[in-house]
Amino acid sequence: MSESEPMMESPEAEACVMGACLMATQAYDVVADASRVLGDGKALSPANEAVWRAITALHGKSRPTGLPMVEAELRRTGDLDRAGGVVRLSKLASGACGNGEVEHYADLVVGYAALRRYRASLVRAEQIARRIAPTDVTDAIGAHQAELDYLSLGGSEADAHYGRLGDDLHEHIKSLEQPIEAAAVTGLSDLDAVVKLRPGNVVVIAGRPAMGKSAVTLGVALANASTGRSTLVHSLEMGKAEVTNRVLASRATVGLHRLMDGGEALGDSDWARMLTVLPDLKALPLWMDYSARLTPSRVRHRITALTRETGRAPLVVIDYLQLMDTDQRGGRPTAYERVSDVSRELKIIAEETGAVIICCAQLNRGSEHREGKRPMVSDLRDSGQIEQDASAIVLLHRDDAYEPASPHAGEVEMIVGKNRNGPTCTVTVAHQLHFGRVRDMGSAT
Repeated sequence: MSESEPMMESPEAEACVMGACLMATQAYDVVADASRVLGDGKALSPANEAVWRAITALHGKSRPTGLPMVEAELRRTGDLDRAGGVVRLSKLASGACGNGEVEHYADLVVGYAALRRYRASLVRAEQIARRIAPTDVTDAIGAHQAELDYLSLGGSEADAHYGRLGDDLHEHIKSLEQPIEAAAVTGLSDLDAVVKLRPGNVVVIAGRPAMGKSAVTLGVALANASTGRSTLVHSLEMGKAEVTNRVLASRATVGLHRLMDGGEALGDSDWARMLTVLPDLKALPLWMDYSARLTPSRVRHRITALTRETGRAPLVVIDYLQLMDTDQRGGRPTAYERVSDVSRELKIIAEETGAVIICCAQLNRGSEHREGKRPMVSDLRDSGQIEQDASAIVLLHRDDAYEPASPHAGEVEMIVGKNRNGPTCTVTVAHQLHFGRVRDMGSAT
């Protein structure tokens, strides 16, 4: 290659990324970071693509991606020679970049792949220009422009979202012969009747502090998992012990305050009830992620891994949205910019994976200065983008949070302020926050 000719690939960047994934630890999930950029690995060289397939296969099963495991996976699939053998794997591991650099090097790899496609397109255009008739120039330019547009949109990814309405119309009509089942359930019968949880939906459960957002969403997760559907909870606000105590309180009807104290605060009957529910809880298809730093790319990877493992996109609960970080690098985005970016990315992830995503969200103080103190959709804090992206928004209100002697004490109003696929209305449920749960009014015993 001459000095004036630009590089068309970066073996060093590929090696840095593969090496980091081979040296990954549970403390920092570099495979998820790389996966957001590399996708299926088509931008990699054939040898590194084989390594990448082994890494993602292991990571999707929540297994380590260290050198011995990847070597074993490559032997199992018969791709070890294609990957360059054990010696090359060792060299990749020794050349790993830092965890915080993975996405930057992955961007470089993908950029070189895009450059190769771009250069190939220009070569084809030049070859056509050499032999085309003058009368066909306009058509040739149009064809080349279409190819460039295709490349700018990411090639095959653009095709998946483009086509004539009529092409799939017959199949859609035929699909309506069967009733459309919800992809997930909330466990609250009145709410399930109003808000249908369909694949690709993002549902926001919003309220002021102490309104029961975590109790509602954790209850939804438990109810959905109890039906055998895979469920994933990202808890940014509460740690493992606190969430586990809430699960035990809800299912075993043990006072949450007693679980928080432990020891002598727990009586024999409490222990007996917890031991009774333990087998069912251990068998639930319920996965938990307590990572303090959660980004959309991490959510996407968890969904992809669970879908691969269970054969079905999970229900995802995020508690809560405004605590998430953006995947955007560089600069210091404002809270509005960060939440807007996260909201939009979660909507894209839900649509592309078929998952249902339920997010807790905080409200501003607007409702507290309003007569009756009932919240409105416009009270969503930090970004109006949340309202734009959500399929449904459910606002929580408790009279007894402000007036303990209220005649509606023990009730939670679930105000459906937005519902893209159904009516807006108010559903009333009973809260038992001493057990960390809410229930249908008829079963609140």
